[in-house]
Amino acid sequence: MEPRKPPPLPVQVPRRNFEGLFVHALKPTGAFAQSLRDIGYDMEAAQEYYSLSVWRAALGVARRHVYAGQAPEVANRALGHHYVEGFAQTLVGRIFATAAPLLGTERCLTRLPTYLRAGREDMKMLLEPVQSCEWRIRVVDPDPLPDFVAGVVEGVLRRTKVTPQVEVLERQISAYALRVRWKGA
Repeated sequence: MEPRKPPPLPVQVPRRNFEGLFVHALKPTGAFAQSLRDIGYDMEAAQEYYSLSVWRAALGVARRHVYAGQAPEVANRALGHHYVEGFAQTLVGRIFATAAPLLGTERCLTRLPTYLRAGREDMKMLLEPVQSCEWRIRVVDPDPLPDFVAGVVEGVLRRTKVTPQVEVLERQISAYALRVRWKGA
C-alpha cells in the first residue's frame, strides 16, 4: 500500500496584499470598512495571512463599493491597478517602485512570476517573448481572476515608464493567457 499524501494546505494570502489594496490604495471607511470586517478582514486588527476565500470576498466587497454598476472584468482590472499603486506604498513595494524604471520593462516582466508567488503560492506564471514589445503570459491558477492580474501587470509595467496594453486571450477553468504589449521607453 502506497503512503497517502497529506492534503494540500489551504492557500494563504499575505497581509501585504490586503494592505496594498485596502490600507494604502482604497482606504475604506464606513459601510465599506464594515463590509470588509463582515467577511473576515479588519484593517485595525490585521492577521499575517488570510484564506483565499477572504481575499476573493474582499475583492467582491471592493467591486461593490468602489465600482458599483461596472462589469466585473472592468472592476477587477481597475482593482489590479489600485493594488499596484497601493503596494508601491508598502516597504517592499517602495523598493520595487524605485527599481522598476532602472530594471526596464522586459526585466520586470521576467520577475513577475516571483512577485506573483509572493502573493499567491498556488499560482504559476509562464512567460514567453513573442516579438519586440510583445509577450504572452500563461497563468495556471486554481481560482482565476484574469482581469485583476491583467490590471496588476499593466500597473507594474507603467512603473517602467511605458504605456502597456494587456489583453485576456483565453479564459479556462483553472488557467488563462494574457497578451502583453507596450509602447515607449
